[in-house]
Amino acid sequence: MTKDSYGLSRIHDGLYEIMTAIDDLCEKHGIGYFLDSGTLLGAVRHKDFIPWDDDADLAMTRDNFEKFCQVANELPEPFLFVLPTEYNGYFFDFVPRIINTEFPLREETEADKAQNNYQNRLAVDIFLMDHAPDDPQKFSKMVFRQKMIYGYGMAHRYNKHEHEHGLADKLKIFVLTTLGRFQSLDKIFKKQEELSSAYRNETVGRYCITNAIMKEIHNSYPIDCITETVKFPIRDRMFPCPAGYDTILTALYGDYMTPPPEADRVPIHASITKESEEA
Repeated sequence: MTKDSYGLSRIHDGLYEIMTAIDDLCEKHGIGYFLDSGTLLGAVRHKDFIPWDDDADLAMTRDNFEKFCQVANELPEPFLFVLPTEYNGYFFDFVPRIINTEFPLREETEADKAQNNYQNRLAVDIFLMDHAPDDPQKFSKMVFRQKMIYGYGMAHRYNKHEHEHGLADKLKIFVLTTLGRFQSLDKIFKKQEELSSAYRNETVGRYCITNAIMKEIHNSYPIDCITETVKFPIRDRMFPCPAGYDTILTALYGDYMTPPPEADRVPIHASITKESEEA
């Protein structure tokens, strides 16, 4: 076990500390947000974190996110609000996050050092809810362009071959990263924000998470899923969740109340060892 390995119980303690600080700050300033993705699923299914999860996800409308940006400096130490543009000139993703600067997830690497160690810290991710066009063809075009922009960003990654891909995906990545090398990272971030906000001032019936991971970027949901809130617990605190959580979780996970097979119940981000779990 390395000094940077933690058991999941300690990781959940750390995530809970970040989440309560965010909840306190949003309550203080009247900023709306929801639990999202696996954290929403954990609250609904387990009334806690998913036992094998090692990060946390929140979602905000773009208006609320802009309010949050104005007050994020009020978060207590050692918590730090990190924007996607702050990885020392490298592209990691389009996700803002609140990290614990004193909580590494694994033994430090050269890639970690190069990116300010921001991707090697316990984090709560913030996903942005934007208006989506009602026309399926327009939405498909929006999703296609989001994937292209993400591909451009990959040209600016520190590690450019992190995952195994099939031949067709390798070809797509090669084309997009080649095009991305001719664009500055600042320009790529600006394009992504402009595309995500394209329907901001239009009256539409749907929304989407515009900085979602690529396998979820194609999902859109009725606006009324998020116009009302309900609360579910994480440990001993009730957190806001979208009233349409069933629609959202079904789209993401299908039969979400049935846990995955035992072999799939593993953490993704942190260095977890049997010894650290038992410590």
